[in-house]
Amino acid sequence: MGIQRVSSKWAKTAVLQRSRIVNEYIPVTRKYSRQTLERMTELFESNYIKPDRGTYGNGVMRVRTTRLYEPVVNSEDSTTDAEVSEETNDRNLADEPEASAVISRATYLTTTYHLQYGTEERSFHSLDELERALNDRIQEREYIIQQGISLMKHENLPFDLRVLTQKNLQHNWETTGVLGRIAAPGKIITNIHGGGRLATFEELVLPHIHQDGFKKLRTELYRLGIHTAVQLQTSFPRLKEIGIDIALDEAGRPWILEVNTLPGIYAFGLLPDKEAYRKIKRYAIAYGRLPSKKGKSSRPSPKAQASSAKKRVRR
Repeated sequence: MGIQRVSSKWAKTAVLQRSRIVNEYIPVTRKYSRQTLERMTELFESNYIKPDRGTYGNGVMRVRTTRLYEPVVNSEDSTTDAEVSEETNDRNLADEPEASAVISRATYLTTTYHLQYGTEERSFHSLDELERALNDRIQEREYIIQQGISLMKHENLPFDLRVLTQKNLQHNWETTGVLGRIAAPGKIITNIHGGGRLATFEELVLPHIHQDGFKKLRTELYRLGIHTAVQLQTSFPRLKEIGIDIALDEAGRPWILEVNTLPGIYAFGLLPDKEAYRKIKRYAIAYGRLPSKKGKSSRPSPKAQASSAKKRVRR
């Protein structure tokens, strides 16, 4: 049986949400619809809208919602604007009984939605406009919408982490590596294919967290990798490896952005810890992700197999 791959982000998220331990690390995530777009933009300043199936960060969009209360100046013979903002002003009027009859301190709320795709950003002043722009890109495909996490930054650029967890030689789950990915300037994704660059876990995190906190976080991430793999395996029993994209918010709390069941391995070979990379490859060979060089060289060629068969027949 081959190694199981699961492409649907929503299918994996739904399984992980059933784990009490893992669910604490998952930002609010829903299937995309007009209703969930409206609700999520009400709840969170930032949201990411992602294809349910897709790789390398392709198709990922971000919506930032800004709200601003602006003053309204009304003349004493104008009643329309005052009536519209009457509810908003109740508290102000109660606090200021001496307020002028000529000038009203009314305010009204303006909401702006900032949609970013790649390095392009557009602004919309209504949810209907935003939805139309999103639908132009989404078409009929399935998408999810996820609470945005304000990422830690390295040299003023956001970064995230990739945690690699594999089946070891005893067929148990083991977290074998953590690496960092820094977003390219102006980009909303950190993927290397999208212009991001690699860095070590230590290089990115130690400037933000003291040594003891760093060790605690490292242990937490290694355990989280195992908990995540074990939970996913309850529904996808032939998994052998996962790559977890982890966001660290500005307080250093880890969040699971998504899980990849065909994680990149070779990026770990570009980091200084070559012993960790050798272990990663050794496990990948054992469960069939990478070919065994020894196995290839010792396997007889088709011609040799045919010659051997003929000799056995003659005997």
